[in-house]
Amino acid sequence: MKVAIVSNPRHRAGDMIEYLLLRAVHAFNKFVPADLLIVEGELGEPEEGFLKDLFLSVERRRLPLAPLWLVRQEGAALPEAPEQVDVNGVPESPAALVERIRLAAGGLPDFCRAPFEAVLADVGADGSIRAERVPMAVEKLPGVTDFHVHTRMAYCCENMDIPKALRMAELSNIETVAFIEHSGQLYFDVDDYWAGRYVWKTRGKADGCPAVCRMPGYEETIREGRRSGAFLNGFELDVDRNGDIILDEPDRRFAQVRLGAYHHMAEKYDAHIASRQFLFCTEALLKYGVHILAHPFRIFPWSGMAKPKELYEPVAELLRRCGVAAEVNFHQNDPEPEFFEICLKKGVKIALGSDSHNLYEVGFFLPHFRFLAELGVTGRLDEVLYRFPNKPDKGVKKDVL
Repeated sequence: MKVAIVSNPRHRAGDMIEYLLLRAVHAFNKFVPADLLIVEGELGEPEEGFLKDLFLSVERRRLPLAPLWLVRQEGAALPEAPEQVDVNGVPESPAALVERIRLAAGGLPDFCRAPFEAVLADVGADGSIRAERVPMAVEKLPGVTDFHVHTRMAYCCENMDIPKALRMAELSNIETVAFIEHSGQLYFDVDDYWAGRYVWKTRGKADGCPAVCRMPGYEETIREGRRSGAFLNGFELDVDRNGDIILDEPDRRFAQVRLGAYHHMAEKYDAHIASRQFLFCTEALLKYGVHILAHPFRIFPWSGMAKPKELYEPVAELLRRCGVAAEVNFHQNDPEPEFFEICLKKGVKIALGSDSHNLYEVGFFLPHFRFLAELGVTGRLDEVLYRFPNKPDKGVKKDVL
């Protein structure tokens, strides 16, 4: 049985511990799965709204593993912990279980201090306990960039805020952040975008989708954000069924970082046609001049289809020829080891992207670094990771291309 323990979060106003705690909840639900998650010790200051985003995210994502709260804090409205939990078929009080793990682990680290470690204990039926520390911040390495962080302008935004996102990146040991936005969401209304109608109909035509103009709002969001620090900015570029990139030419000036993404398939019912369509649109994005191909094959499971392994080689070759990086992305996605192995053999660079729509995700590279370790490249990250050629900008340039 796997038991995760977060000890002494000790929140203070403005310290972002609530989002690191939410990060731990997601980590132990998916990336280092646990059977039981306990938060114990001192919670800190229960300011108004504290943990609101945590409870919203657990509900929104329908996470099966919610925290069991064993904290000493007056005024904190938290679910009451059960008197006993099932530990390998034997009932035990949560407090006694925590003490057993604390003793076996030689103590529990305070979660309120970097690198924000929790403990994951493997509790055996024979009473044995093997414990490891799981940090919520990766080791600090020079030049590591989160190339995929959304803003408040995303239709799928949950709580994004540039100043807070920059702080989360700092706490996560991420040197640079690229704030990007879905280009299609800046030109189409929410219903036309999520229904994928923008793929089929031309914006502004009599028989097409109506035009919307959200680009000024995005530019203002970026300008306001510059007051809080330096960062990169750009777009996650959508593409229609004709291979046309959804970005008006005058707006290219704001496309400092260009991610290419295929979000909606025009044909979902024939695997062969879908694969041809994917390859056509991917090539269109690469030839347009994107720096990074975002979540390369995620569209297939999202459309109810298996990932076409026969496309791994040709897509990797297109990336090599066009000098475009492949993004490792875990946002509602499982990257394909076989595809990335092919990319590495061809010398294609690897970009890291959190695809953040919630503040807890910014710089959350625990799964990314584990994936890189599985690929066997941890010792040569300087060689394989994509580095953006320009430095982050703190001012607003009229033309960044």
